[in-house]
Amino acid sequence: MFDIVVAADLDWGIGKASGLPWPRLRGDLQHFKRVTCAATEGKRTAIVMGRKTWESAEVGGKPLPKRLNIVVTRRPDLVVPDGVIVTSSLDAALAAAAGPDIETVFVVGGAEIYREALAHPALRWVYLTRVEGRYGTDTRIPDLDRTFERDAWDGEQTLEDSGVRYRIERLRRISAPR
Repeated sequence: MFDIVVAADLDWGIGKASGLPWPRLRGDLQHFKRVTCAATEGKRTAIVMGRKTWESAEVGGKPLPKRLNIVVTRRPDLVVPDGVIVTSSLDAALAAAAGPDIETVFVVGGAEIYREALAHPALRWVYLTRVEGRYGTDTRIPDLDRTFERDAWDGEQTLEDSGVRYRIERLRRISAPR
């Protein structure tokens, strides 16, 4: 089982020019850290990302602390710091994260990995930050309204940072597309 953490605008855009298209959203960053670092004593979480996300302005080729970082790439020559795992597929990343010390696995981007993860049978939840607005993005994910629905979750909230309103919610797959 694994979960997805993603932020998208009203057009399902997630990125522009190798970065986030909206201003820094402090509440969303806190949510991302809270969700992806949550593990019981003696355990940790794993985050799976594509090479472009690894190299993005937000990650900068540095491992995110307190989590096992796994990068999926077709480039066998990608150099990463010690402790970061490189795999060639989402399934290989999920297998690499299957250790006894890993409590939860999160796919955190980008678009290509998200598309594959959204169709994967082991997907449990999508933690979606829905940014109100359209940002002329060059990177998008599929329309989740067609195959997912909001799930009751005590972490759901509506926030505003830097003049941008957004809603953090948790989605689950519905049995048949609408």
